[in-house]
Amino acid sequence: MSEKLWGGRFASDITDDVLKYTETVSVDHRMLEFDMWQNIAHVLMLGAQGINDDADTRVLLSGLLAMEEQRTADGLTLDVRHEDVHLNTEQMLISRVGEVGGRMHTARSRNDQVQTDARMVTRSWILDAVRELAGFAAELFGCPAEELQTVIPGYTHSQAAQPISVAFWKAAHANALLRDADRLVEAWKRVNVSPLGTCALAGTTFDLDRRYPARLLGFDGVLPNALDATSTRDWTVEVAAAAASGAANISRMQEEIVTWSSNEYALVQVHDSFATGSSIMPQKKNPVVAELARGKSGRVIGALVQLLVMEKSVGLGYSCDLQEDKPFYWAGIDTYLETIRLCRQQNLRTGFDGVRGEALCWDNFSTATELANALVSRFKVPFRAAHRISGDVVATVMAQGQTLRNTDLVSRTLKDGHDIDLGGDELRQILDPRNALNGYRSEGATGPASMRVQQAEGLKATAERLAWAKERRARLDLAKTETLKTAGEIVSRLAPASEAEVAR
Repeated sequence: MSEKLWGGRFASDITDDVLKYTETVSVDHRMLEFDMWQNIAHVLMLGAQGINDDADTRVLLSGLLAMEEQRTADGLTLDVRHEDVHLNTEQMLISRVGEVGGRMHTARSRNDQVQTDARMVTRSWILDAVRELAGFAAELFGCPAEELQTVIPGYTHSQAAQPISVAFWKAAHANALLRDADRLVEAWKRVNVSPLGTCALAGTTFDLDRRYPARLLGFDGVLPNALDATSTRDWTVEVAAAAASGAANISRMQEEIVTWSSNEYALVQVHDSFATGSSIMPQKKNPVVAELARGKSGRVIGALVQLLVMEKSVGLGYSCDLQEDKPFYWAGIDTYLETIRLCRQQNLRTGFDGVRGEALCWDNFSTATELANALVSRFKVPFRAAHRISGDVVATVMAQGQTLRNTDLVSRTLKDGHDIDLGGDELRQILDPRNALNGYRSEGATGPASMRVQQAEGLKATAERLAWAKERRARLDLAKTETLKTAGEIVSRLAPASEAEVAR
């Protein structure tokens, strides 16, 4: 007969090769803390419902609390021979308290057990990710005041467009980070519901109180249908999709860092601590963190695709296909969180060259729109006509190998070709990138006045997300504290005979 906990109907054990192919211990370590918490909550419920008597409940809880104490001291090691974290903790308990340890798994399946653990891991990750995203956004919104007027070119189609400020660029990415955080906040509602007590797929004949352990574990409620509760992985898809979208946003930001740090742009200086050199070219300084943030986004996006492919062909009811979620899911969300943290650190030590930015804005005709706007406001020229006139000026200046810095040439072109009288000094005011930047005053614009409003609103929003994450984390910490306290109070009433039994 098989020696496995599930081996009653089996004449022999699986081979070592099958064990190696089917085990999940190698990716289950991060669930150990939550499996222990879940075990204690489940045993408390079994005792409260009279499914296990008081003596057995106290023995089980005493053993579990001792194991939890050992775990917090890094003293619990998972054994691959027991396949997964769930059979490991059960086997540990049986070894500690004897056959009564087998009563812990009453009215529970690994199907609802793994779903519960994975949701608990994910919600903790969500809180970490929201905190990092909101913190990163707050640092971008709270950039140095001088960056409100640090000029760099803004681009469309990868071509110079209009002058913007560094603060404006940072706020744009900060808003994307806030949306990334919000997607995770929204996902929380579908993650933080308990499948525990739904068993294999159909529920159980035991008189369970599913809401009691749900409260002990910090869940907001329970999933209403046992078949759905044990089968669904759409919540992992939702979290992975939010992570994939967020990784793409981070990648876009880092793409600009990589491009702008090249000698051709020379707009950004990445700190040495986030760059490496070449093994052959002494002059090289490679922005490797930014580059890898782009590359590693593929892992996060790949995790989403893996989850969708894994889930699409599995009918309701558990299949081992579903255990293939964790290697990719854990790796994907971990990569995303690590990328946020490193890019956040890099941002704090990244410098922008405003002098170079202004020079580029002069040389790349990015204030030509301001010439058109001046023709509309000062000479009452219809905008479409003003657009054509300004375009003619740009073409004429370019043909002579000049830029808009040559305001005398611009003035002559306007006068001779279009009978518009604007002197060189006046044109310099209109075409100066810093003046253009300061003049953008519409809601959401890059001008300093508009940017101060955006920054204030952004900092308020980041504070709200940080407060949300802090409050949810406090709830979970309190729930675990209450679970352990309740278990400890029951154990404290152990009779001497029962204590001797646990000691054996």
